[in-house]
Amino acid sequence: FRYAYKRGKKVVSSYIVLHYVKNGKKANRLGITVSKLPGAVMRNRAKRLIRESYRKYLADIPGGYNFIIVARSRMADATLSDVDKAMEYCLRKSDLK
Repeated sequence: FRYAYKRGKKVVSSYIVLHYVKNGKKANRLGITVSKLPGAVMRNRAKRLIRESYRKYLADIPGGYNFIIVARSRMADATLSDVDKAMEYCLRKSDLK
């Protein structure tokens, strides 16, 4: 995670922050960080929403990247469509989609 935070690039949206860096491999790797949400239920829900949104766009993303997606505190009230829009915005802004 430290390498992606320090050497990688980031894109910020209203619900997530996308950190990405090339990994020199064919496959992508995903890390999810959720910390500032009240309670384990909210944190786990945020992780599920992020994973589902990432899975939807996985076919459009080129291989060879490490992704770290950080949930912002606004994720407490987010729906899947909100997270999908935020993910699409981040991928378009980073030229990965």
